[in-house]
Amino acid sequence: MSRKYKAGGIVAGFALLAIYFSGQFPPFTNPNELTRLETVYAFVEKGTFAIDEVIPILGDHEDKASVAGRTYSNKAPGLALAAIPVYRALRVFWPAPRTAADNLFVLLRLLVVSSVCIAALVRFLVRLAPHPGATLIGLAVAFGTPYLFYARSFFSHAWAAALLFLAWDLLRRAEEREHSRRVVWTLLSSGAVAMWAAISEYPVAPLAALLALRAFSGRSWKRATLFVSGAALPLALLLAYNAVCFGSPFSLSSAHEASPLYAGLVHQGFFGFGRPNLAVAVRMWASPERGLLLFCPFWLWSIPGFIQWWRSGHDRSDAAFALASCVGFFVLMTAYSNWHGGWSLGNRYLLPVLFLAGLALPHALSSPLSRSAFLAATVFSVVSHFLLTASWPHFPPDFSWPVAAGSEWFLQRGWVAPNLLHRFSVLSLVPPAVVTVAAVVMALRSSTGYFLRPAAVLVGLLIAFSTLWIGREPAYSPRLWRAAIYGAYSGLDPRREELARVVLSARTPFERRQGAAAWRLYGKGELQKPE
Repeated sequence: MSRKYKAGGIVAGFALLAIYFSGQFPPFTNPNELTRLETVYAFVEKGTFAIDEVIPILGDHEDKASVAGRTYSNKAPGLALAAIPVYRALRVFWPAPRTAADNLFVLLRLLVVSSVCIAALVRFLVRLAPHPGATLIGLAVAFGTPYLFYARSFFSHAWAAALLFLAWDLLRRAEEREHSRRVVWTLLSSGAVAMWAAISEYPVAPLAALLALRAFSGRSWKRATLFVSGAALPLALLLAYNAVCFGSPFSLSSAHEASPLYAGLVHQGFFGFGRPNLAVAVRMWASPERGLLLFCPFWLWSIPGFIQWWRSGHDRSDAAFALASCVGFFVLMTAYSNWHGGWSLGNRYLLPVLFLAGLALPHALSSPLSRSAFLAATVFSVVSHFLLTASWPHFPPDFSWPVAAGSEWFLQRGWVAPNLLHRFSVLSLVPPAVVTVAAVVMALRSSTGYFLRPAAVLVGLLIAFSTLWIGREPAYSPRLWRAAIYGAYSGLDPRREELARVVLSARTPFERRQGAAAWRLYGKGELQKPE
């Protein structure tokens, strides 16, 4: 079986899981997704970007901007703008959605977000192909990070990561085919795709600027000019959108937050960004809620990977661009007061540099021992993320050890992420488990030069399953949240018995006040002791 075929198996598995899971948890709809879907719906169905008339149809939320009595999405518009023509085409065959979980929106997500994320994964594997362990690295990035989950959601993080990498890949293709007649269009496309990533997720703008500098490497004014020219169209769309919605081309949606919580956040520093924070950097690396090392430990190899890449002297302009992007973006996000992303799976804000960090990984796998340790870390990451996304995936920033305290707890009670075979409850997870195992096997069979490969897999599995005993009994507040979410959105606890148990277990006056507040919000009827 060729390495190319096995890499194709990774992509096929990724695509199958993106199709299998709907990404929705009705009656809950994540505000981050809903606000974008309402923008698309409003423009096509109502002829306006204002979502006032759509909120009564699809639902209210806090991700809103308000100007002159009109309500708009508070998000960067790039993803919604890209989805509008696709939604318009789908409406030829589908009636207008009545809920945010409508199948039309699921198909829209597949055609817009998932397809672009799959394309980026394909190009990533192509770029890694000459290196040993390429398929294993592709497995780690695709299945061992939040990328797969956000690729099957209508968030902009995985979408922006895919666009940014595709922009870099187009730039490289232009350099590799410098004398081709298509080089002009390739460079224009590279600039356009990079800027579309920036107008979809504003913190990506510095990365797009770094890519423009990368286009100028070798003092090529032609490449840089064409790149910047291509970026002009998405930028013009953003300016026009801002002028129509907010009265000025240079007035961003974030400056008009309707939610008091987010309005306060925006006015901290520059749109919520202040000075880089060392304590936040430590938490981003090692906290039991969002720590990269605890959920994706294979990223440790990116550090020696960048060092070895630079020392090798190969593609130094790319090494400099990728390193500057990863380090600069990480430091930037430590300066963001909402760095944890609220209710989130892992640290979603770091996803835009996913593939750029991944480019460094092959350079750290120079010995059988390093490859074997990387394999163990990858197996751990894949198992952890499979469990994290098998049920409710949106964990608050103070919810530690979400695999054991959240995912396992939900799965034991039969709550699984909505999918094509959802009516079979936990058994519906068998097909995606088989797909994931097949992807791991393909990655293993394409990898050579490993020291004790079966032992490395076993170590990864043992560590992954041993974490199921860490944090199984969280503190009162996380247990309260867990029971409330389970009762409100799973449909498996209509009498809120789990919530009642937690509320009645309060021991301190503070816990009793917390429990009473939770019951008012999520409880049903008079609080009684469960039978």
